[in-house]
Amino acid sequence: MANNDLQTLLLVLPGNAGRLRILQRLQGIAKICVLVPSAHLEISGWARQYVGDDSWIQYTGTTTSFEEAWAAVKAWLLEGDKARRIDGVMTYDDFGIELCAFIGESASLPCTPLEEIRALRNKHLFRDRCREAGVPAVRHATLKAEADVAAVLEAEPTWKFPSVLKPIKGAGSWHVRKIESAEELQEVFSCLSLELSNGRFPEEIREAGFTLEEYFTGHEVDVDGWARDGKVEFCLVSDNKPALEPYFLELGGYYPSQLPAEAVSALERLTSQVVDAFPGTHTCFHFEAKIDPATLEVMPIEFNARVGGAECPLSVEAVTGYFLPEVAARISLGLPVPEVERKHAVAVSTNIHIFESGTITDCTDEDVDVSGTKLVTSVLCGTVGRQHKPNNGSQSCLGWLSNGGETVEEAERNLKRALSQVRIVVSDADEATLKTA
Repeated sequence: MANNDLQTLLLVLPGNAGRLRILQRLQGIAKICVLVPSAHLEISGWARQYVGDDSWIQYTGTTTSFEEAWAAVKAWLLEGDKARRIDGVMTYDDFGIELCAFIGESASLPCTPLEEIRALRNKHLFRDRCREAGVPAVRHATLKAEADVAAVLEAEPTWKFPSVLKPIKGAGSWHVRKIESAEELQEVFSCLSLELSNGRFPEEIREAGFTLEEYFTGHEVDVDGWARDGKVEFCLVSDNKPALEPYFLELGGYYPSQLPAEAVSALERLTSQVVDAFPGTHTCFHFEAKIDPATLEVMPIEFNARVGGAECPLSVEAVTGYFLPEVAARISLGLPVPEVERKHAVAVSTNIHIFESGTITDCTDEDVDVSGTKLVTSVLCGTVGRQHKPNNGSQSCLGWLSNGGETVEEAERNLKRALSQVRIVVSDADEATLKTA
């Protein structure tokens, strides 16, 4: 298909420069125009040179300035000597999901309804909706101020600990923490209240607050796939290595899941039940859940109505052939998803953490043997000279690797070898420890 025959896809928030490869691959499917609020210009401005000035839509405001964003899109459509059009809209940025839905509905384009997106993103509403639909949901409470903590502990004397405290909106284990007692909850939330009041959190996080959830013991998985017009068309269950508590730091996983077939089937059914609870879901998704392998009891954690981050897209592609950002573009444009071939039977990944504060003095993967280790992806987030602060989910992760193989054992050997070829140094830290799993 000639480039002039391609449909036009509006990409809401291109994200940071690490998304360049995704943007370039999307350009093989559609003509890309980009929507960026002024508040994200510093992060997303890199993309302008790749899409061109004629495909750059910028407006004054934030990701919640819906009317300003829609006005900018309409103005762009009317500009120029020839008629412009938008055939689809998508985002892979968590903070752009609601804006993307608003634009999609305003332009009568295929998308998940904004009402459903808001319920999915809000962990409190998500659990309420699941419970109403007969889907399991953990006991939870909303906390916006210290008075809310006192009210919950007084009104719910049977509240069970350990529990999990997390932002009602947000992803990547950002400010997620396991709480062992009522006393610890009061102490931790007292510190969070200061950050909520002094503006250190994004506005929508401050407005939504935090959720307290009773802890469900089980094996954590991710389910990546897509739904079209409210029905799951494809999903892949993969295993998470046990997160490092109390901050739930992600340590990588196994693609696909190594659980017994009946456990995988139970998780696939749960995925469809959750999608059914949110009518009109039309998106790629990254669904996090837990299962007790002995009883097959399942529990939803959160449903991200977007492609997963970090090593997830390329790891999923390695074992299925599907590159989910491209799939997201296709379903946004109403295009079929062609059959593809996988590259590896198994992929194993790790996230890299150093648990001491200090200055990053070295961070490179230039010596990794790409072909010899069957490298799927290697991304290092550390910037030399930057201060490193540990224990805040993906915000403090220094990178990730994923390697393939025909068996789990081969993929693990390849990963171990590749990791040994990575150099990361945090100075001013006492015996800095490189932590993976």
